[in-house]
Amino acid sequence: MTHESTAYNLAYRFSQCTEAMPGAPALWHAGQTYSYESLGERVRKIAAWLEQQGVDADSRVGILAGRGATACASILGACWAGCAWVPLNPAHPLDRLNSLLQRAALDVLIVDEEGAALLPGLDAPSKVLGPGATIQEIADHPPVPRKADDLAYLMFTSGTTGIPKGVMITHAAIEHFLVVMQDRYQIGPGDRLSQFFELTFDLSVFDLFMGLGFGACLRVLPESQRLAPASFIAEQKLTVWFSVPSALVLMNRFGQLKPGVFPDLRLSLFCGEPLPASPLVNWKAAAPNALVENLYGPTEATLACLLQDCNSEIRETPERGCVAIGKPYPQMRAAIMDLESRTLRTDGTQGELLLAGPQLAAGYWQDRTLTGERFITLDGTRWYRTGDLARCDPDGCFHHLGRTDNQVKIMGHRVELEDIDAQLRDACGCDTAMAVAWPVQHGSAQGIVAFIAGSDLSVAEVREAMKQRVPEYMVPRQVKFVDRLPLSANGKFDRNALVEMLSAQGQRHQST
Repeated sequence: MTHESTAYNLAYRFSQCTEAMPGAPALWHAGQTYSYESLGERVRKIAAWLEQQGVDADSRVGILAGRGATACASILGACWAGCAWVPLNPAHPLDRLNSLLQRAALDVLIVDEEGAALLPGLDAPSKVLGPGATIQEIADHPPVPRKADDLAYLMFTSGTTGIPKGVMITHAAIEHFLVVMQDRYQIGPGDRLSQFFELTFDLSVFDLFMGLGFGACLRVLPESQRLAPASFIAEQKLTVWFSVPSALVLMNRFGQLKPGVFPDLRLSLFCGEPLPASPLVNWKAAAPNALVENLYGPTEATLACLLQDCNSEIRETPERGCVAIGKPYPQMRAAIMDLESRTLRTDGTQGELLLAGPQLAAGYWQDRTLTGERFITLDGTRWYRTGDLARCDPDGCFHHLGRTDNQVKIMGHRVELEDIDAQLRDACGCDTAMAVAWPVQHGSAQGIVAFIAGSDLSVAEVREAMKQRVPEYMVPRQVKFVDRLPLSANGKFDRNALVEMLSAQGQRHQST
């Protein structure tokens, strides 16, 4: 069985698997196993339905579904029919979903049972495929070929104005990523991969296309075990684990990383936020047969584009207590830009991390201004400004040192604090509110603390109002009402002063 792609269609490798190994397990979800043949039939029926709706390369298919068979089949069906998919999370508030539906201007929408229950409150497109629909037709053709620069998917991330921004990833960009990954990791029949990430997290693209594109079996992690998945890893005899570092940290905190507990793992990958070095020692002991690597990359560079091998040694960034982010993938480039002169630096000093190469996004959906700000040309090369502070050591290894702005990571989710600020002001009916990521350990925040001035709402009312507007991980864990927010020397609201206030309170509590 070969795995070469033709003319860019992400469903092509999957179609090869359905022909070469129809009876092999493709997907396990909630106790049910789907073979490549049965999943393939479902995929081709969805593709046929989409084609009946008149989709083409410019069409966008919204997929409102949780992790599972419907989500996998719908994404592959959209690919088979030759159109782009837009993932939507049914756990997100209706206001957030309606904002995304309006921004994406979807042609059609596919929903699972959870998504279908939300339809009465959504401004959905007229063409909706629900869980009870019967599709008689089946696509009797190979996946529709697309061009390199056609849109593969549109992934929305938090925006500084409170309006999510859509990242446009092309077929060529994701194809490059998949080829690099397969050349390095050789996923194949007999592998059992974790399906940890929600569809709205771009790392889910690895789960789906590395698993179902190369003959492995994708195992969907139950929601009830996402914070403590050790028993799932062991019981399912996973060979490939891919998650945010927070999952590792929590397993370590709960004492689940006993030596040798994951003997079947041959590959452990972490991405999405800084990887703390200390608990990684226990992970390596728990998975003694696994290759362990730390991946780095923003959504705008297609999942990941730098990696650090953690096997012979754990290369640490001393300033942060985290694992280095390593070196770029083949054909990808990384560089450091001086924050003041906007020139590239090669002397080891810190600056903003820039990325270049075939995995860069086409830009932001319907936002030329932001695209022009974040995707720049220096010395004839198109670079993406990550907003991450970094330095490059003499060995060419890059080290992540934080952010140049107010973007934070919460359990791996990328969040702009200004986004939460805007939602807080709207929820509270006031003009003064500010969010702080707290507490922060190893570059990743456990939650949000909100400071609000001039609102008559209670803490419970603020939290409930925010739950109607933002995903759960953006809802403040604590709400503090203040007479006014502190100001910096230049008269701006001072977020750093709020961080110092929380730090001082924590130190007082520890000393009493």
